[in-house]
Amino acid sequence: MKKISGIRLSPLDSDAGRVFTYPKGLGMLNKKFRISNGEDYNYIFKNGKKIQAKFIIVFMAANHLEYDRFGIVTSKKVGNAVLRNLAKRRMRSIIQTHLSEIKPGFDLVIVARFNINKASYAALEKDFLHAVKKAGLV
Repeated sequence: MKKISGIRLSPLDSDAGRVFTYPKGLGMLNKKFRISNGEDYNYIFKNGKKIQAKFIIVFMAANHLEYDRFGIVTSKKVGNAVLRNLAKRRMRSIIQTHLSEIKPGFDLVIVARFNINKASYAALEKDFLHAVKKAGLV
């Protein structure tokens, strides 16, 4: 396998498409950084602060922990399952990239808007950072 900037490319690469093998932990948030309980989502939606951006809506609430937790919500308005999962993967990647910059002690639920898949990765990242700054977490 070739190694390009920390990402290993499998020998199955071709001009038609690339198959990536990610190093352990790169594609998924650690379990302690995830919001998995439905009651937590409901609490954040009901009592949290809402920040709207062009491609996402961020709900945030204090969690009284020493770290942040994240949840990503994509409705069927975003598209079919492939597009919804693509949007979630892109958001997880952006979160992991900027995790150390965000103030600890908050739960953030990111709701994808219907136009999220029309945005480039750079535009989505800029939108996320704008929303987080607007919330006072950076």
